Amino acid sequence: MVLKCIDGPMDGAVYELAKQGVQTNRKPDGLWFQRQDDAGRWVQDQYEFDRLALGGDHVTMMYRYIGPVVDTGIDFSTEN
Repeated sequence: MVLKCIDGPMDGAVYELAKQGVQTNRKPDGLWFQRQDDAGRWVQDQYEFDRLALGGDHVTMMYRYIGPVVDTGIDFSTEN
């Protein structure tokens, strides 16, 4: 199975989910990639499942960019 990113900073990136000869029925519902922005903050670029594309001898799962999540460095806590 092949995963492909659509739009965003990882547009066009292609990943192979399993090694040859290994079967899996687990399919991720989303992908994310960590990076640092110009200010040094950690950003998580998030992709969600969009559609399946059948072609050749494999199935490609397409993931569309839904936006960044920025780590502001502020920690929140809750009390019961």
